[in-house]
Amino acid sequence: MGEYSMTLILFGALTTALLLGIPMGFSLGISALVGLFFTKIPLVFMAETFFSGAEIFPLIAIPGFILAGNIMLKTGVTEKIINVIHALAGHVPGGYAVVTIFSCMFFASLSGSGPATTAAIGSIMIPAMNKAGYELKYAAGVASSGGTLGILIPPSNPMIIYGVMANLSVAGLFMAGFLPGIILGGLLALQCLVYGKVKGYVATGETFSLRRLFRAIYDGAPVLLMPVFVLGSIYGGFATATEASIVAVLYSVTLGLIYRKLTWEDFCEALVKAGALTGAVLVIMGPSMAFGKLLTMYEIPVKVGQLIMAVSTDKNIVLLMISLFLLFVGTFMETLSTIVLLTPLFLPILKTIGCDPVHFGILFVVLSEVGFLTPPLGVNLYVASAISGLTLEEVSKGVIQFIILMCAVVVLFIYWPQICTYGYYLAGSR
Repeated sequence: MGEYSMTLILFGALTTALLLGIPMGFSLGISALVGLFFTKIPLVFMAETFFSGAEIFPLIAIPGFILAGNIMLKTGVTEKIINVIHALAGHVPGGYAVVTIFSCMFFASLSGSGPATTAAIGSIMIPAMNKAGYELKYAAGVASSGGTLGILIPPSNPMIIYGVMANLSVAGLFMAGFLPGIILGGLLALQCLVYGKVKGYVATGETFSLRRLFRAIYDGAPVLLMPVFVLGSIYGGFATATEASIVAVLYSVTLGLIYRKLTWEDFCEALVKAGALTGAVLVIMGPSMAFGKLLTMYEIPVKVGQLIMAVSTDKNIVLLMISLFLLFVGTFMETLSTIVLLTPLFLPILKTIGCDPVHFGILFVVLSEVGFLTPPLGVNLYVASAISGLTLEEVSKGVIQFIILMCAVVVLFIYWPQICTYGYYLAGSR
């Protein structure tokens, strides 16, 4: 069977399954199985690939970081983080919005999840901004946008999946996410400051005080030290990303005991949620591996690459074209599903034109952040909507200016790839 025929079979079956409302993992499995019926490959290929797709060691980091994030939501660490950022930046114009962004940046270094970051910080800062006179849809937009940093600043669950799919060091990708995360977070905070100045959103009314800042740091020291222990164990060579995820769990449980806010019921609930989300990831990984292997066997990425390069062979133009496609896909596909499905399709194409896979990985994650903010599947929008009581449409209006900024940052990263790759090679992860 030819490449074009197999392309039509695989993607036709996938599209049909998705239109019927079948979840992504099962849709990929059905598509791969349909494709196998038109080949001489034995059906045992599916079982073998499902097993090999689920036994990849770095994937164990995902339940660890998910569990640590769920435990931290129960331990009251959010207030400690916000108090420190509040003492540091709460006095500037638009201070509450700036505090929200910086708090999301710090919580991102603990959770690895966009929706969790939005929920943890937004549940406190959205009501606080509204009480201070900030427009509610803007407040919800700030929390939603800041929450997206949860998958760019390490640890990051999407980076773990991309590292597995692209055969890259997960620890190196974590390191690569720092600089882009700080730049994007800083620009979001700057936008909040300028917008607060223009709209007349007052600061907290308190002048900056070193005493108050040091008091907040002292009170929140156990929380502030968590990224040092977790990420430091990775970059210090003491632990892999997988082992560091267990360090994160142990540390988060310790914090819960210190602050006496973690009950046995809370811990069991966190375990159940982590298990459910991990199961969802594994259901996607196995079938996606089978689907991806069939794509490779029939050289479908090569054919797609030829179609793209018929338009342009310029690396930046190709990246812009793929970015526009990923922006579109992100509106209706979940982030992890998008990564496992499209990485095997686009990465071979980009390698042939000289694009660094680390560069593409960071771009992929930033574009996935935009997907958190675009309906109908913008997960962060739903979280902010539940917190604020606004409709999805109203919250969507509040994130428009931030989406525009993030798209501009994507263009910046495309034309300045060193921002995305510096940390990876600094860590010697090749």
